[in-house]
Amino acid sequence: MKVMVVDDEELSKDKIVYLLQSSSISFESVLTAGNGREALDLIEGGELPDLILTDIRMPVMNGLELIEAVKERYPDTRFIVTSGYADFDYAVKAMKHGVTDYVLKPVKALDLIPVVEAMRAAIEASGQAKEDSKRIETVSRENRRLAMEKEIYHLLTDRREDEGEKWEAKREISLLRHGVYVVASVRLHAGEQPVGGEVYREMRDRFDAETGNGWMLENYFGKDTFILIFGGEDENRLADMAAKETHGLRASLRERHGLAATIGVSLPCGDPRTAYRQAAMALKSRFCFGTDRIFRYAATEIRGNGASQALALKFKLAEQSLENKSLAKAIGLLRHTAEDVFVRSLAECREEISIDYLFNEYVNLVIRFCLKNDYDFIERIDPDVLSGRALDELEDRGAIVKAIETMLERLFRAATGSEGDVRRNAALNSSVIDQIIVYVSRNIEDELTLQTISDKFAINPSYLSRVFKAATNQGFVKYVTGLKIDKAKELLEHGALEIADIAHGLGFSDQQYFNRVFKKTTGTTPNEWRTKRKKSQKNA
Repeated sequence: MKVMVVDDEELSKDKIVYLLQSSSISFESVLTAGNGREALDLIEGGELPDLILTDIRMPVMNGLELIEAVKERYPDTRFIVTSGYADFDYAVKAMKHGVTDYVLKPVKALDLIPVVEAMRAAIEASGQAKEDSKRIETVSRENRRLAMEKEIYHLLTDRREDEGEKWEAKREISLLRHGVYVVASVRLHAGEQPVGGEVYREMRDRFDAETGNGWMLENYFGKDTFILIFGGEDENRLADMAAKETHGLRASLRERHGLAATIGVSLPCGDPRTAYRQAAMALKSRFCFGTDRIFRYAATEIRGNGASQALALKFKLAEQSLENKSLAKAIGLLRHTAEDVFVRSLAECREEISIDYLFNEYVNLVIRFCLKNDYDFIERIDPDVLSGRALDELEDRGAIVKAIETMLERLFRAATGSEGDVRRNAALNSSVIDQIIVYVSRNIEDELTLQTISDKFAINPSYLSRVFKAATNQGFVKYVTGLKIDKAKELLEHGALEIADIAHGLGFSDQQYFNRVFKKTTGTTPNEWRTKRKKSQKNA
């Protein structure tokens, strides 16, 4: 505890200092001043005490004036007034400024030390309370941040077109109540070492919605990545602000942390989901044009430029060349095609190309080869490769080729031996779909998604979606929704359950969502449908 003794009488001041230093109380320092002005000068010079013992009557600036000045600037500083009987009225005035303790002169250890000890205990308790409050606020703020990030993530990645559902979620998030948004996606290039936590803490402090600078969300485009969301009402002003912030961020990362950064920036958009997708696409420009740059989103027609057409032709020629090739030669050709397209051709190309399109075309080339030759690929291709999400984790063009090498190795690891162990029974596809249909019918009350079924049957979601549609002539979601609505009709007609209970029992998130799906499927609300069926039964 820091203490300051303020008294114009040297003997009195020295005695108080002696009593304090002779006591069992431990002090960080004991400062002295001859009047209020000297005390303020010390404080403004950086010597702020926890406790000030001050006389009342002093030249230049008296004790009351000192108390008032200090309390105005440093309200947590505590005071003990030391004065005689004649100045008791001044002590009463001091109490109006929050002073609670008074020691009469001549000061005695018996009177002074208990008061100082009590003050020390009060200061420590206050400090602990503040630390506890600060810790609780930090935890609460982090919990709010995580909850908001979860809601924002679900909103940004939700591709449903239902405006009611989309904006109902948006209204609950204060950050997403603006008219226009710009999203910036940031990839840090840290080499072998992971990015330190202090970098992210600094970014969170810099981009905090509560200070009006936007919002930061970590690891949304793979490891060592984050996104920034900026909101406003004026498109031009928001675009200028986002450009200034991203350029400043890139410079700061390099100067303060020695980190290179590639940044993709969306156009100003009314829908934050659109801005999010644009930022993701802009960030992938690093594969075509290199890293450590800022890319602004620009819409392109994938098949509309000469470069894309030339690369598409390479895939067609490669597929033709794969015909009647041995497995070893086919692997060599697939490797050569990957290097030709993703290294040489992209490096030479000056037109903007969708890397997602090219990567997807290459993976489809490999899958078509597997299908034609009955090679098992469902269990051997990483789901993130099939979905294209693998690109988020990759740094540059060279990393794409390495990822493809890994895929080919997993697919055709038996190339040097017998090819029989990678053959697949072609009839298995239909068998698995039959099993899935039976499972869905028996568990229609559960929340059934493509991902949960994929996990259940150990099948890649993207592949399952394609073969399910081929087998049933409708998408998985539409098929499951149809079964749920049929079951809902049965429960509405023959049961007395509340509509909310039916919705919950069939795995819908809430009754409003169930009502919308039911009406979209049947053309009427659940309540209207139940009423009509009851009237029909009564008339019959």
